[in-house]
Amino acid sequence: MADPTLAIAALGLGFFVAFTIGANDETMTPAVGAGLLSLSIAVLIGGIFNFIGVFFLGESVSKTVGNKFTDPNFTLSLSMVFVILISMAIWLFIVSIKGVPISSTQSIVGSVLGVVLIQPGWGLAALNFDTLFLVVASWVISPILGLLGGYGFYRFINFLRSQVKTQGYSDYEKQEKIAAYILAIFLLFSVFSRSGNDVAKAIGPLMVEDLFLNDPLPALIAGGFGMCLGVIILGRRVVKKLALDVVALSPMSALAASVSVSIIMFFGTLMGIPLSGSHILVAAFIGVGFVNKEKVDKDSLKEIGISWIITTPISAVFSALVFIIFGFFGLNF
Repeated sequence: MADPTLAIAALGLGFFVAFTIGANDETMTPAVGAGLLSLSIAVLIGGIFNFIGVFFLGESVSKTVGNKFTDPNFTLSLSMVFVILISMAIWLFIVSIKGVPISSTQSIVGSVLGVVLIQPGWGLAALNFDTLFLVVASWVISPILGLLGGYGFYRFINFLRSQVKTQGYSDYEKQEKIAAYILAIFLLFSVFSRSGNDVAKAIGPLMVEDLFLNDPLPALIAGGFGMCLGVIILGRRVVKKLALDVVALSPMSALAASVSVSIIMFFGTLMGIPLSGSHILVAAFIGVGFVNKEKVDKDSLKEIGISWIITTPISAVFSALVFIIFGFFGLNF
């Protein structure tokens, strides 16, 4: 077991990374975009359900992130764990302040790569390519599933809608109101599922033998509080950007996007696969936009797309630089 001071410091870093991940959590966007909830209420509810989801679903993915990215014969030192968390926190904090949703999965993979690849005598040999292939494949597959899910579910909802006889605008409004209530349920399910997946990127690096692998509860508590506060305090920036800038949403279209996200995230989390909720949600928005023939804001998508492309290499660079700085000051433990 690590020195108690180092363990407490590691929990503090995990808390801060979880805070920045929560600040970049846009799961409640459909509720705001569809006019179901105000921005303040949406992030408050999102924060609370993030905390709950962490305890029920967070441990499995956390262990995948913590000890399966590297070769079984390569052990992350405590200083490497600290470096990974610090480099993630830097990049996530920067983009969250700007209100740009990014993939925390890409950030942690980049951070691990940066610190591992500069280790003498190891380099690429330190990586577990089976796990990395699975995670990188999810970056391609999950947005495709999100796009197809959003498109398919909305087409299906419109088909069901066409089978119901309506008399004027009031009946249409009733349908939208029912959709809004169902949307609320699926959003809570989405937050619950996604929080278990996302917290892993904050506390996963703590799941090593010298820290919290055998007793993950302290890490889960730190991660749960961090994500909850991050959503409530800073999460409104990302939610507002997606809700107002990417594509116009109605309760029906928002419901289709939320169903797609919640199902994909839930099963991915149960299987212990780190997924990008941002990839899935933005793709689902585009999918429902295609059905509605809504104009998708290209500038916003371009900004989001660029952030996705640069996140892994930037996180790797930050990680390598921070590790070199640690070495310069003799912070090896």
